[in-house]
Amino acid sequence: PQEAFAAEHLPHFGRRFHLSPRELDVLSLVIAGKDNQNIASELQLSPSTVKVHMHNILKKTGCSDRRKLIQEFWKET
Repeated sequence: PQEAFAAEHLPHFGRRFHLSPRELDVLSLVIAGKDNQNIASELQLSPSTVKVHMHNILKKTGCSDRRKLIQEFWKET
């Protein structure tokens, strides 16, 4: 149920912060509790590419870390 709820609200959150489709892919896995290595494996990216996407997501949302990013996402929903 939580996954479905998150998936439903992800597009709105992405539009609000101007996230790219790939950044939304990464964010959905962050919300699911995955670390960079697992995200990289699941999306078939290098860990350094995931790190760049995370940096961009944090910058666009104004969050300082993953914990605050996740809090911001759930606060919005």
